[in-house]
Amino acid sequence: HRELLIRHFNPSLTYCDLRSPLTVGNGDFAFTADITGLQTFAEKYSEGGCPLLTMASGFWHTAPGADTKITYTEYKRGDRVLRYPVECFEGEKESYDLLRQNPHRYNLMRLSLLLDGRRIKPEEITGIRQELDLYTGILRSCFKLEGKEVTVETAVGEDLGVAVSIETRLLKDRLYVLAEFPYAMPDRDGGVFDRPEAHRTEILANENIKGHARLSLLRTMDRDTHRVGINGQVSIREAGAHAFTLSASEGQGAAFWFYAGFAAEGLEPAEYSFRQVKEASGKRFYLFWNRGAMINVLESADKRAEELERRLILSMYLTCVQCTATLPPQETGLTCNSWYGKFHLEMHPLHTAWLALYGRGDLLERSLDFYVQNLDKAIELAAANGFEGARWPKMTGPDAVNSPSPIAPLLLWQQPHIIYMIGLLKNARYSGKRSEVACEDECVFLARYREVIEKTADFMADYAEYDEKDGCYHLPGPMYSVQEKGNPGMIYDPPFELAYWRFGLKLAYDLLSGISVAKEKWLEVSEKMAVPEIRDGLIPAWRGCEDTFTRLNLDHPSMVFAEALFATDTDRTVLRNTLKKIEEEWDFDSLWGWDFAVLAMVYARLGMYGKAFDMLLRDTGKNSFAVSGNNYQADRRDLPVYLPGNGALLLAMTAMRNAPGWYIETEGIMEYPF
Repeated sequence: HRELLIRHFNPSLTYCDLRSPLTVGNGDFAFTADITGLQTFAEKYSEGGCPLLTMASGFWHTAPGADTKITYTEYKRGDRVLRYPVECFEGEKESYDLLRQNPHRYNLMRLSLLLDGRRIKPEEITGIRQELDLYTGILRSCFKLEGKEVTVETAVGEDLGVAVSIETRLLKDRLYVLAEFPYAMPDRDGGVFDRPEAHRTEILANENIKGHARLSLLRTMDRDTHRVGINGQVSIREAGAHAFTLSASEGQGAAFWFYAGFAAEGLEPAEYSFRQVKEASGKRFYLFWNRGAMINVLESADKRAEELERRLILSMYLTCVQCTATLPPQETGLTCNSWYGKFHLEMHPLHTAWLALYGRGDLLERSLDFYVQNLDKAIELAAANGFEGARWPKMTGPDAVNSPSPIAPLLLWQQPHIIYMIGLLKNARYSGKRSEVACEDECVFLARYREVIEKTADFMADYAEYDEKDGCYHLPGPMYSVQEKGNPGMIYDPPFELAYWRFGLKLAYDLLSGISVAKEKWLEVSEKMAVPEIRDGLIPAWRGCEDTFTRLNLDHPSMVFAEALFATDTDRTVLRNTLKKIEEEWDFDSLWGWDFAVLAMVYARLGMYGKAFDMLLRDTGKNSFAVSGNNYQADRRDLPVYLPGNGALLLAMTAMRNAPGWYIETEGIMEYPF
C-alpha cells in the first residue's frame, strides 16, 4: 500500500519546467538535474527558475581576507553595554561583507551533455519523458535528440557522489558528457566558470584499463582543497583547465556509465559501479519509506486532498535528501545557496522536527551533534556580552561564528530550539506514545546532551531580567522578535519569545531532572516569566506596541505562534480575536512558506480544524509548491526552493484532526507531545 501511494506522486515532466528541476541525494550530498538527467541547460535554469548544482553539506570555501575584523554596534541595557555585529560602519563594507559571506557552500561540479563537441540547445530536445521514482530515489530521463532515443538514469548512493548511466544509439563519438569544475562563490549559484586563473585542478591519476577509466583530481580554491574521483566504463579526456569529457569507450556499444565522487583533503573518493549506487539508493529509500510513519488524506471528500497528499509525500522525500546531514540545513537545502550557503538555526526544527514525530528521529539527531561540537563557541558568544551559559547564533556556518547582519545577531527565538528538539526525541523514544524503538537507555541519551541543555538554559535564565515591581522576569532588547520588524531597541517582551522561554526552561528542568542535573533557577525563571500584554483584547507584537495591525501587519504574525508549538495559558477568546484580526488586517502575501503551517497548528490547537486546513492550503504566492514538490517563495529569485515550508507542512499534520470534508489516515505518527 505504501509503495503504491508513494509512487502515485512520482514527479514527472514532459516539458522543460525551469522551476522544477529534480534532485537526487542522501542528505549529505545532492545532485539537481534538468530534463536531460544532467545539468545540460544550467544557464537557462539559472536565468529563468532554479539553478542546477552539485552540493555537499560538509564542503565550504573561505575567500581570502575573511579573517578580518569589524566594529560592533553598541546598545545600552540598563547599566551595561551590549555589542553585536549589526551595522556596517563607514570604511568597513569590504570586511563586513567578507565576514557575512564566509565561509560559504559552493557548487562542486556541473555535468552537461555535448553533441559533436558543442552544447545542446533546449529546442533540440523532443519527446521528453522524465520521472523521479520516489520509492527508490532514481531519476530516469528519456528524450529524443536528432530523432534518436536517449535514456539517462541518475542516482546517489550512500557516499558523496553521483552515478550516471546513458543509453543511446547516438554514442559513437558524437554524444559526450562534459564535467566542469567552477570557482566557489557565495551567491545563489555557488560558483563561476569564467575565472580559471582563480583555482587549480591537479590531475593525480588518469588511467584507462580495458575500457574502465579512473580519474583522480585535487581541487584547490584559495586555502581550501578537496578530492574528486571519476570512474566508469568511459573514456576520459582533458578538455580545459578545469574540464573533462566522458564518452563511451572503444567497443562500448550503445551505453556507458560513470560515477563522480568527492572527498575532503587527505581522503580518497570511493569508487562505485552504477549498479552498486542504484542498489544502495533503492535500499536506503525502502528503509526510509517503510520504517517510519505515513499519512494519507486521499479518502477525504475535499477536492484539495490530492494536492495536499502530493505535497506531503514530496515534502518527505525532499527533506530527506536535502535536510538530514550532519550539519543543520540551509533554507534552500542542498539545491543552491541562500544567505551565502549558511544555515539559519531558527529554521532548524521547521526543516526537521517532523522526523521525530514520524518515527525517523535518527535523521533529525544527525544534525544535533553540531550543538555538541560547537558548545564552546556558543559559550564564548554569550560571554562576549557578559552572559552565563551558551548563546546560539541565528546565521552561521560549520564554525558556529555569529555572522554580521542587520538582523541576525539580535534574533533570540533560535535559543531554545535545541532543548525543544531533544524533548521531541525523548518523547518519540521513551514515552508511552513513542513513535520509534529506542536503541539506547534514556539516561545515555540525555547524558549525551546534558551540557548542551545545561548551558543553553543557563543563558536563557541569565538573559531574562527580573523586575521587582511586578515580580516577573522579562525579555528586554535589543532584539528582534520572530517577526523581524520594528526597532530592536524598543522591542520588549515579544509574546512568542516569552512563552518559549517559559516552556524551554521548564523542559530543560524536566529533561535533566532524570539525571540529577536540573537547576532550580531555571524553574524559578520559567514560573515567573511575564505573560504577554493584552491590548484592547488582542495580543500585540510586543509589550507597548501600538501599531501591530496597522504598520507592522506583515511577515510572521508571531504573536500567536506559541500556541502552535506548545500549549500556553493564553485566554482562548483573546487568541481567537487576535487570529480574526490577523485574518482581517495582515498582508498574507508577505507571509513565508512556513507561516501557513504554523498558523494552521494554532487553529488546530483551538479545535478549528476546518480553518486549519484552509490556512494550510491557502492560495498565495509563498505557499506555492512546484511540480518537484518544493515550496517556493513567489517570484523571489534568491529562494527558488524553500525547505522550511516543506518541513513545517509535515509538522503541522501531526496536530490536524478529521474535519468536515477531511479524513486523515495515519500509521505510526506520534501525537504531538507539547
